Amino acid sequence: MSDSRYYDGSLEESKGLSIAKVYGYMFIGLLITAAIAIGLGLYFGNVLLANASTEMETRIQETNAIILLVVLGVSAIALLVLSIVVPIVAIRGKHSVLVPGILYCTFMGVMLSTLVIFIDWKILGLTFFITSLVFGLMSLIALLSKSRLNGLGIAAIGLFLGAGLISLTMWILMLMGFDVTPLYWIVSLATFAGTMLITIWDMARIKQIAEDGAMTRNTSLYCAFILYVDFIRIFLRLLRYILIIFGRKR
Repeated sequence: MSDSRYYDGSLEESKGLSIAKVYGYMFIGLLITAAIAIGLGLYFGNVLLANASTEMETRIQETNAIILLVVLGVSAIALLVLSIVVPIVAIRGKHSVLVPGILYCTFMGVMLSTLVIFIDWKILGLTFFITSLVFGLMSLIALLSKSRLNGLGIAAIGLFLGAGLISLTMWILMLMGFDVTPLYWIVSLATFAGTMLITIWDMARIKQIAEDGAMTRNTSLYCAFILYVDFIRIFLRLLRYILIIFGRKR
């Protein structure tokens, strides 16, 4: 009896450590993204938004604007490629997803640097705080649930498909000159709800992998990548809503 309890306790501890490792990797990825976004954002913001009093300063601003556009273009292409590469590398299992994952976090930081340039840091901080609370709540739901929550994944896919069909209808009506504001909000909220559900489902799947004892280092990194992407999606969606509420953009 004591051996059985010891085994159960060891298994539970191993599961907890595996899940903690996943969230730890995700946190490191967010730190990399935040550091790059803040650094580049402050640099380009100070240069591009400064009052140019001389022709030389104007040329410096123009040069930096071109550099920023080129860097953003390269980063956008890199993110698209890496979003395909990381899952393929993880599925094949022959190589680590560490390097492509770090590159993804880096290029995402470059893309998000534009937020630091043009949006008040108080709004960014508030959005990050709210995103963290929402993400933490969803984590609790997934970790405390006794089921695999597969129904949430199906519901999320349904919401995304419905939002896509409504979006198509919205564009057709917009071209015909109709006011599509109500449809826009339906699509936006449906997409956000789908994102929330898919995030909880991802967390539940990660918990199941840990419970099955199949959490290798590479699997942990890939699971962290999935949660990282979910966090960024929620952050950007909430930022849009908060900007609409406060209406404060530089």
